[in-house]
Amino acid sequence: MADCFLTNNPLFFDTAKCPCCSFLSHADLFLPLDSSSIEKVEEDEEKGSMLSPHDALEQIMMAASSSSQEEGTEKNKGEEATTPPTRVLLIDTHGHPHLNRERQAEYISSSEKKVNNNNNNLIALSCAVSQSDWITTLNYASTSKHILPGLGVHPWYLDSLSPNYLQDLEMLLKQHPNAIVGEIGLCKVAKFIRTYPDGKTAALTLQRKVFQEQLQLAAKLKRPTSVHCVKSHGVLLSILKEMKEKAKLELKEIRKKKKNGGGGGGGNEINESDFVRSAFPPAIGMHSFTGTAHHVKELLAFEESLYGHDTNESSKKKKKQQKKKDANIQQNNEAGVNEETTLIIQNKNNTNGEPSLEQPPPPLPEQRKPQPLFYFGFSHSINVLMCSSDKSRKQTSEAIRAVPLHRVLAESDVHSHEDVAAATAGAIANIAFCMDMPIVDVAKLTARNGLLFFGSLWQSDYIIKDTGGGVVS
Repeated sequence: MADCFLTNNPLFFDTAKCPCCSFLSHADLFLPLDSSSIEKVEEDEEKGSMLSPHDALEQIMMAASSSSQEEGTEKNKGEEATTPPTRVLLIDTHGHPHLNRERQAEYISSSEKKVNNNNNNLIALSCAVSQSDWITTLNYASTSKHILPGLGVHPWYLDSLSPNYLQDLEMLLKQHPNAIVGEIGLCKVAKFIRTYPDGKTAALTLQRKVFQEQLQLAAKLKRPTSVHCVKSHGVLLSILKEMKEKAKLELKEIRKKKKNGGGGGGGNEINESDFVRSAFPPAIGMHSFTGTAHHVKELLAFEESLYGHDTNESSKKKKKQQKKKDANIQQNNEAGVNEETTLIIQNKNNTNGEPSLEQPPPPLPEQRKPQPLFYFGFSHSINVLMCSSDKSRKQTSEAIRAVPLHRVLAESDVHSHEDVAAATAGAIANIAFCMDMPIVDVAKLTARNGLLFFGSLWQSDYIIKDTGGGVVS
């Protein structure tokens, strides 16, 4: 089924050029490399500037094996021997392995170690790109508990969109609660824009409409989404701001109805920040991000704007109380007494299990921190192999360094399941190189981030292990 929309598809570019959505017309989903690009990548690897995908994979797997053996040894010191858990160090947050197309040479090695779909060392997301491969994607994901499906319509494939696509998409997503929404997005340079019968303006309008519909569906169903955005960051921000303002207007109407006795539920008790945030998906993964560091900062600034000051009376009252409390704390500090010391002294003679000098009080609960909205994914197949010019490499490196550590994702973005492990390891190697961090640390970091990105739909027994920084099952 996958080949039906790829073979002889007129939506591909005729010339190869960066960034990621400039493609040749021979129906390969990914841009084939010219010899100069391959030579440049190999030259960089020979210089030791960045590990090759297979060298990176070997390091990560060795670390996984070592960690498992150490944990097994510790557990075997007890009365009963236990099987050491398999540490998950590869989380691929975007790819298309369900297409089962030919492999990429960069990820083929005669001595490569198999990391198959049923191995706990790898968890992967396979994203559909068109209505015609939704079922293929679901069937592929059903072959392993370590594969998650993504359902959506890619911005290139809008010419074959059915009138009821959104209803069909919602139905499938409800039937498959482990599916995210993706791949969706905006792509100003897609050939579809130039070949659309009604003209470029109409094509861009349709692309924007379909993207916004799918983004709103992801918010409605509380699913993470994987977003393709090429040369469309201004449009993306415009859509996000529209969604934010729409949510604020909806809340205003609810409060107005409540005030006038017309119901509407919630009223002033609704926290504005929470309400506005709920108008967006639980997480948005910017896939194979080819934007600039400035674009990263713009998206993060927008996210911060969602948590602005609330205007309802309850919030104002809380702020007034907090201001008074802060003033009291400052007065105590000036007198050489902090809040914790005061609490200990007041309770030092208690015998009912309350805090005492010998038993300090428990720490005050931290303020609730919202989960990230934006994550930024980087792949080896796109951000290294395709964006191989010095200018592109510099831009990618700056963008990676601009992303907070807890928002970085590793992606394979390949179309053969046999390439997923090496391609994901290659992405990790590039991130590690740009961030000047040990590759195993970045593997653990992106694994943790990947699980958090999938967090709203995660249904297996995977947990994040704080001691050791890895993820175990």
